[in-house]
Amino acid sequence: MKQENLWLEKARALDRYRWRLLRERHGAIGSALRFARDAFGDWRFGMLAKRHLAKSITTEACDFLLLQSAPKVIALQRKKLLIQALRDRGHALVETALPKPEDIWRQRLLKAPLFSVPTRYFGYASHAEWLVARHAPKILLNDRNGSLYAPFLRLTLARQNGLLAQLAHATTLESSPRLSMNDYDYYFLFGQSSVEALEKRTPLFGESRAVLSGSHMIDSAYDLPPTPPSKGAVLILGVGPDKEKEAAYQRTYALLRDWAQHNPEKRVLVKAHPRSQVPFWTKAATALPNLEVLPTGCSLADALGQSGIVINIMSNAVIEAALAKRPVIFVNASGETDIFQQERFLGSRISSREALDAEMENVSSHYVQRQEVAARFAHFHLAEGTQGLQKTLEYLENLLHGQNIPWQPLQEHKRQ
Repeated sequence: MKQENLWLEKARALDRYRWRLLRERHGAIGSALRFARDAFGDWRFGMLAKRHLAKSITTEACDFLLLQSAPKVIALQRKKLLIQALRDRGHALVETALPKPEDIWRQRLLKAPLFSVPTRYFGYASHAEWLVARHAPKILLNDRNGSLYAPFLRLTLARQNGLLAQLAHATTLESSPRLSMNDYDYYFLFGQSSVEALEKRTPLFGESRAVLSGSHMIDSAYDLPPTPPSKGAVLILGVGPDKEKEAAYQRTYALLRDWAQHNPEKRVLVKAHPRSQVPFWTKAATALPNLEVLPTGCSLADALGQSGIVINIMSNAVIEAALAKRPVIFVNASGETDIFQQERFLGSRISSREALDAEMENVSSHYVQRQEVAARFAHFHLAEGTQGLQKTLEYLENLLHGQNIPWQPLQEHKRQ
């Protein structure tokens, strides 16, 4: 294949992929309508991009360009440990975020690709060209799952001998169609469970090299001494704001609130999801003296340090809890699939106050054994344990210097 056709072939492949994604969830007519709607929006973006190309671009080269999914994500500081560690090691790192399409063309963050690209994908391809021309990164660290910019970033970086590395910010076990994007040079994943989940996805766009680096958000702060249930609090891990609105999760929250009310001798802490304002628990805490919503500034490691037992509903934080050797109880009154395979490792799903009382007693009576169970669960999901940050740094520096790192191929398994 001639190089000048790579961009065109990528665009065609994206059309097929996006159609397959729609057909996974909708009928033929519904898919066609949605495909046409998306195509028009992309075509409009492309037309505006062609009219608002940058007149000049000043290049400020860096070792690493960290591309976050949106400006608001930067404020969450999920990658602060990785950013600081790379800078402390003397690497030039620039952190930025993907603007909205209208901000991209209005601010002329666009550079025409060297090769032909259909108008529908011109906006994506020309912003990818601009990013690489502006920052000239040796490695671009991408954060956004499912980004349509990623395939064009990979092509553009390859022309400059750069690499595109996707940094998973959680396990890749959710059903979100965004996780079907797999067009990266390297895909830094939490553990083997993430690889297995991705390989089962239909469709899975592209191929990448899967790197089991563990979590770059984890360091020795999670290597915590044990806290017996008699001395530690019970920590509830909250779910995201979207799930909190669902009736099934409201029932689960109500179950836990009622349990806390009937066990006033237990100190109960709530660790909110980073994007949640936890209105349910804030209200509950005003009525229950033994229940406390932890402040936003309290890290997950600090919350676990105060806890002896963890209650998880459906949060990625369950993996860090298990890594910290905290016995975990799976409480969920919804019928949602247990994507973390908690029942396989941690015991049956709890959906009543009476069952939760019994499970609390069981954990207290077999605390050491339940810690061992938690450790096995953590190992399945999280390679490298508390060394995830160090391993991520090691692998990134190896790539920066042109050295090999361990990886395994990640691509869609063809089914008969």
